[in-house]
Amino acid sequence: MAFDLRRCLALFYVVLLGVVSPAAMAGDGDEHWPSDTSLSLKQLVDLATETYPKMAVAGAMEEEAVALHRRGDSWLPGYPALYAQYIDDSLSRNRGIKQVQTGLQLPLWMWGQKAAGQHLADRATANAAEFQRTLRYEVAGLVRELLWDIAAAESRFRLAKQVYDVSSRLTNTVRLRVEAGDLARADLLLAQSDNLEKLNAVTEAEANLAQTLQAYGNLTRLDRLPGAFDEPPSPLVAIADTHPAMTAANTAVERARAELEWVRTSKQGNQPTVLVGTQHDWFERGLARDDSTNLVVQVPFGGGDYNAPVEADANVKLNQAIAERDLLARQLERFLHEAERRLAVDKAQLAVAQQRKKLAERHFDISRSSFEAGEMELLDLLKIEGAARTAIQDAELLSIQCKRDTARYNQVVGEMP
Repeated sequence: MAFDLRRCLALFYVVLLGVVSPAAMAGDGDEHWPSDTSLSLKQLVDLATETYPKMAVAGAMEEEAVALHRRGDSWLPGYPALYAQYIDDSLSRNRGIKQVQTGLQLPLWMWGQKAAGQHLADRATANAAEFQRTLRYEVAGLVRELLWDIAAAESRFRLAKQVYDVSSRLTNTVRLRVEAGDLARADLLLAQSDNLEKLNAVTEAEANLAQTLQAYGNLTRLDRLPGAFDEPPSPLVAIADTHPAMTAANTAVERARAELEWVRTSKQGNQPTVLVGTQHDWFERGLARDDSTNLVVQVPFGGGDYNAPVEADANVKLNQAIAERDLLARQLERFLHEAERRLAVDKAQLAVAQQRKKLAERHFDISRSSFEAGEMELLDLLKIEGAARTAIQDAELLSIQCKRDTARYNQVVGEMP
C-alpha cells in the first residue's frame, strides 16, 4: 500500500504531543550554563551586590561618615593659625620705635555646634549603612527578574528543540519513502520546509535564551545558575517600616535634617576665636624692651541675612528628601496592589490553563481515534493538535509566571532572600 503523507503527518503530531507533554517539559533540557546546587538565591544576591557598580558610592558614603565623625569629635572646629606682626618707625621719625606681636589663634565651637556635628556624623553613618542595604534590595529585584526570564526562555527553547527533533525524524522518513518511490519529491519539499520552519523557531528561542543569560552574567559576573530559586510567598501583607527602601528613605531624611541643623549652627565657618600671644615693644632706641601678653577673643554676631541662603538650600534638600520618601511610599503601595492582583489573576488563569490542557489532550485522543477510523480529515486533526500544543505551552509558561509573580510580590513587600 502506498505511503500516505497525511497519515504520516498525523502520526508525527501524535508523537509530538507526547514529546511536549508537561512531564517531558519538566525533564532535563539542554543547559547552556551549569546549575550550581550549592549556590542559593541569597548567596547569588550577595555575590552580585559585591560587584554592583553602585557599591563604589556606598564606599564613598562610608568614607564621608568617617570624615564627619573626625570633624565632630575634634577639639577644634577649624584650622588653628599662627599670628605674627612687626611694626617700626624706620620710614617716618626713625627713633627706634619697634613692636613685635606673636600668637596662636584657635577657633572655638559655637554653642550647640559640636553636638550638631556629631549628630550629623551619626546620621551619615546610618545613611551609608541603609544605602548598602537598599542596594542589596535593588540587586535582588534585578536578579529575581533575570532568573525567571531565563526559566521562561529555557522552557521555550526546550519546547522548540523537541518539536524540531521530531520534525527532523519525520523528514528523514519522508526522504526514505521518496527514494523508495512511494512519495513524490513535492512531499519531501513540504516536509523539509516544515523542518526549516521548526529550525528557525529553535534559532530564535536559543538567541533569546543566550540574550537572557548574557544579561544575567553582565549583572552577576557569574557563569553559573543557582540550582533552585523558587520562593515561598512572604507572610507580609503591607509595606512595613522595616522595608529596605523605606528605611533608606527615612535615614536620608534624617541626614538632610541633621545637615540643616549643622548649617544653622556653623554660620559658614565664621567661628569664635581666641588668640593667645606675646607683644614686645621698643619705645626708643637704646631703651629696654617692654614685654607683655596678648589675649584676643573674637565672637561673630548677626549675619543672619548672609547665612540665610545656605540655610534655605539645606532646607530645600530636606524637603526634597521628604517628598521622595512620601512618593516612594505611594509607589510601593501601588506596586503592592498590582502585585497582589497580578498574582491572583495568574493563579486563576493557571488553573484554567491546566484544565484546558487536560481537555485538549482528551479531545486530541478522541480525534486521533476518529482519524484512524477514517472519520476525520487530517486538516481538522492538525487544528486540534495545534490547540492542544498551545494549551500545554500556556500551562507551562503560566506556571513559570506564577512563580515570577511570587518573587515580584516578595520584592515589593521587601522580603529579602
